[in-house]
Amino acid sequence: MVKKDKMNEVPLFETEVGVYTKVLPKIEAKLREFGDQTILAPKLFHYSLQAPRCIVFEDLVVEGYTTINNRHCSLEEVKMALTKLAKMHAISYQMIHRDNNHDLANFNKTFVNTIDLADFPVLGNGIKLIKDVISDQSDLQKFLPHIESVERFLIPKVIDLLNATKNGNQSGVQVLNHGDFHVKNLMVKNDGNKLKDLMVLDYQVSIFGSPAIDLHYAFTMMYSPSMRRERMDELLYYYIINLQETLRKVEFHGHIPTIQEIRAEMQAYRHWGLYLIFTLLYFNYALVDESIEMDKLVESETARRAYYANPKILDELRILLPRFLHLGYFEE
Repeated sequence: MVKKDKMNEVPLFETEVGVYTKVLPKIEAKLREFGDQTILAPKLFHYSLQAPRCIVFEDLVVEGYTTINNRHCSLEEVKMALTKLAKMHAISYQMIHRDNNHDLANFNKTFVNTIDLADFPVLGNGIKLIKDVISDQSDLQKFLPHIESVERFLIPKVIDLLNATKNGNQSGVQVLNHGDFHVKNLMVKNDGNKLKDLMVLDYQVSIFGSPAIDLHYAFTMMYSPSMRRERMDELLYYYIINLQETLRKVEFHGHIPTIQEIRAEMQAYRHWGLYLIFTLLYFNYALVDESIEMDKLVESETARRAYYANPKILDELRILLPRFLHLGYFEE
């Protein structure tokens, strides 16, 4: 059972207000300075940090935006989302390195590094769940020793990665991450069959740290199964090129992260990526499955185990687990 009262330990409201009032306006202003009219989030009309707390945004439905329902994102939608993510990452990177704006480091709490995962089995029992599921699959049982080898250190490693900046580790590439970069936090605006714009929503768990935090999350929770199978490198490259182009466009003269450096970040945060696959992969399927009762999936381990045994998910694991083994994801 999820202990919902424990959710108060995560400063969701304060983080979202902080990002909307202190960060996104500066990022968009910098983009405007160089002729880029990209809108990164809906307009914030009003908020109050006093009880009863509230936050009021523009109505995107009135503006012609719709949610993405009962399907995965298209490739065009994912690329537009990655473009906006790259621009946010790029300007936040500049804010740290050129403007010495260290307020971004105050965004340091997301669910996994704040709550006691024992109170949230849906976030804490991913390894147990995947072990149970693949133990019934003769061709996947060979991966059990590898999964068991990471079981003892995976969650502590993940928490250390998410706490890296807070603990004084300033090495590598550092940006403001969205933190919850998935299909249900997007709205799209179409002109006929043509994608006109895409809006990113919900900055409640934004966290400062490696861009790999968002990129691994997008891999698990935004990409379609076919994109994970066939376009992992292509989409990572697409993000990196947009990150680099944004930094050049705003005349940032410091070090611009290279393709190899971003790929190194992905490898350094491999345990975060592995944790997300073990814990959230089935949600990538469930979020587009109109037959699924999401509350039941969150609350019931039996329901999660049954859904994880979905043949489509098992088929994807047959591709992902060998790939992760070959990439060294199971090594400490």
